[in-house]
Amino acid sequence: MTVKQLQKAKSKNIRGLLSTATGCLLGASTVVQAQSEAGWETDVAVLIYNETDRVSAFEPAISFKKTYDDDSVLGIKLVYDALTGASHNGAAVSDEVQTFTRPSGNGSYATQSADVPLDDTFRDSRGSASMNYEQPLNRFDKVIYGGNVSAEHDFTSMSGSVSYLHDLNQRNTTLSAGISFEYDQITPEGGVPVALSEMQVNTNPQVRAEDSETRTMTELLLGVTQVIDRNTLVQMNYGFSQSSGYHSDPYKIVSVLNADGSLDAANGLNGTYIYENRPDSRTKQSLYVKAKRYMQGNIADISYRYMWDDWDVSSHTIDTHYRFNMESNWYIEPHVRYYQQQAAEFYRYSLSNTEVVPEFVSADYRLGDMTAITVGAKLGFKVAGHANSVRLEFYQQSGDETPSEVDSLILQYNYQF
Repeated sequence: MTVKQLQKAKSKNIRGLLSTATGCLLGASTVVQAQSEAGWETDVAVLIYNETDRVSAFEPAISFKKTYDDDSVLGIKLVYDALTGASHNGAAVSDEVQTFTRPSGNGSYATQSADVPLDDTFRDSRGSASMNYEQPLNRFDKVIYGGNVSAEHDFTSMSGSVSYLHDLNQRNTTLSAGISFEYDQITPEGGVPVALSEMQVNTNPQVRAEDSETRTMTELLLGVTQVIDRNTLVQMNYGFSQSSGYHSDPYKIVSVLNADGSLDAANGLNGTYIYENRPDSRTKQSLYVKAKRYMQGNIADISYRYMWDDWDVSSHTIDTHYRFNMESNWYIEPHVRYYQQQAAEFYRYSLSNTEVVPEFVSADYRLGDMTAITVGAKLGFKVAGHANSVRLEFYQQSGDETPSEVDSLILQYNYQF
């Protein structure tokens, strides 16, 4: 998963809200947070993400939480992302030098023989603010309201959500239901390219449609959390989402090659490249199961998620943590995550100039067959009564084609007071 994907995932409030609510039941936040005299808990975090020869990100974040006398809880989070580096533009690897026009239409860049085509001028920054408010209705019911706003130079997103939780069976069972709505506006550099149009040399006008496009998404999540015994809890969720509008990536292209795989010069470039086109709607469903168990002072949890959609994408995710609690408020928590994905029905690494261009096509490796594994650990400790943690993880992604090969390092530091 790239940084861009991580950013978009953050805008899905409903999953975060229900995960937070269930996480409290599961004891996910087992580090005791100190409160200031005003009753606010503060968490400051800095994340560094680095892909080998590709994208790097620096992300500071701060969150605040206050619990009131009526047990209602207000949470606020502010995040800033700064991204630099090189991003794959979708073109196929070639044994020839390739030249591309920049997204703005001003200038060009080149990729050397046998190199993955990367736009090395990739720059982006994002600011986001989110808030959620948890309101108990009585001993057994509560409602959580959430909202999020985020903005980049070419992307703006606004979302809101509401979730309802009900305890029963002597509070050993919690039922949850939530709904969210998201509105996105995409304003790419140089305008929105006409789908399936050919890239032109930078001295020619580029084929553009509108200055911006929009997308909306509605998501529903149903869940149940069950106490199995005094040491074991199980969580199960079903998610359904429906989105409509502009789903293409305006910066992604698809190579159109000769029958022998060589470049086919056109439009003043030494190759032929068309802008991708994805369907204007997407329906996704998911099933999620998580178990958490307290074992002789330590905490183990494992989760599995299966996702499928009407683009023919399906994925399996297995995520495991084991927290070793040590003396003097220290702990270490190893983490292993495995992800496997089946490609979208319209994913193509490249096209041939002898075939009819399909209605929908994308060479974005994020829609292709892929396997990824994350391995790392988090170290937690206290200094002067305040909780600290450091997380170091390695992410490795592989697929059928060279652009899918991604290695990255993730380092995060948290300080709670």
